[in-house]
Amino acid sequence: MTRPPQGGLVIVACLGDHCRGLAAMGGSGSSPANMHRPTHHVPTVSALPPLHSVPAAISLESVSKRYGSRTIVQDVSFTVDAGEIVGFLGPNGAGKTTTMRMIAGYTTASSGRILVAGHDMALHQVAAARHLGYLPETPPLYDVLEVGSYLRFVADVKGVPRGQMSAELERVAAACRLEAVMRREIYKLSKGYRQRVGLAQALLGDPDVLLLDEPTAGLDPGQIQETREVIRAAGERHAVLLSTHILPEVTMICRRVAIISQGRLLAIDTPEGLRSKAEESNRVHVLVEGAVEADLRQALAAVDGVEGVSLQAAGSDGRLLRAECLVRADSGVEARIARAVAARFELLRLERLQPTLENVFLRYVGDTTLDAHGAAERAAAA
Repeated sequence: MTRPPQGGLVIVACLGDHCRGLAAMGGSGSSPANMHRPTHHVPTVSALPPLHSVPAAISLESVSKRYGSRTIVQDVSFTVDAGEIVGFLGPNGAGKTTTMRMIAGYTTASSGRILVAGHDMALHQVAAARHLGYLPETPPLYDVLEVGSYLRFVADVKGVPRGQMSAELERVAAACRLEAVMRREIYKLSKGYRQRVGLAQALLGDPDVLLLDEPTAGLDPGQIQETREVIRAAGERHAVLLSTHILPEVTMICRRVAIISQGRLLAIDTPEGLRSKAEESNRVHVLVEGAVEADLRQALAAVDGVEGVSLQAAGSDGRLLRAECLVRADSGVEARIARAVAARFELLRLERLQPTLENVFLRYVGDTTLDAHGAAERAAAA
């Protein structure tokens, strides 16, 4: 018997008047020869008005996911249009993978609505799934099959016409640089090649929507660059939702960025838009010699435009103090800080930190974490 793939994935394709499903559930399962069509429960979904006159490729409206009393995803709404790549950022456990599984139809939403290419995933899952290519965090691979045989099997399940099969396999093999391993058993592949095979199966059938969960995990720098080029090319015509922890990757290939933490969508905008919003909370770093901590704090706090001050010792002799000032986005605040410090102490350095995508991300996630800690403390006190 063929060993089932690891991880979880549902690929459903309509072939003529009947449908076949590939369900990879990990642990126990079936080989391609005796696969059964998966069944799914349809959740209770409130009637919602149409989201768009021309539907986005992916639409989520007020989507939540609960397991018992635990809420994993809470009231998430966003869209991804054809021809754009959206980066999905968040710390571990933020709800990224759960959200992508709901979009893929692998698990159902507890409330809200998910549309893929205009099809309601809860009510018309097969029709929606025909427009999807999904690479989960763990690629859904049959280890004992050769790469070519596995891709041919997936292409058959997705309904690729037999007359186009060879050309389609050549297309994805070239895109993912798999030509040299097409006749090699999957269990003999390195982690990087396994990831490439997973990406290739998602690309088969030229789907309208691509869901990619950490697609560059385990790849070397050269492979990462090649994979980014594949994703960038796919994003020219298709809707791509890309989950990643690599912030430079988002800056290089994503049109918009969605930040999620503790199951809540905190922001969605272009990288430039997020940086622009963060300018309202820029920080100025100051290095001072010969100051008493209390005196320096008082001098900085009195400057117009400074909203917060934190101090720490710098150097081993205790004569240097480093101050971080949270400032408004006012022009001239650096000059006011410099005058206030130089009037009483020796100012060695002053620099204003411009927002990067990394500190914007940390700011959003950090604020959420602090809110959660505060809520826990309030609950404990009560």
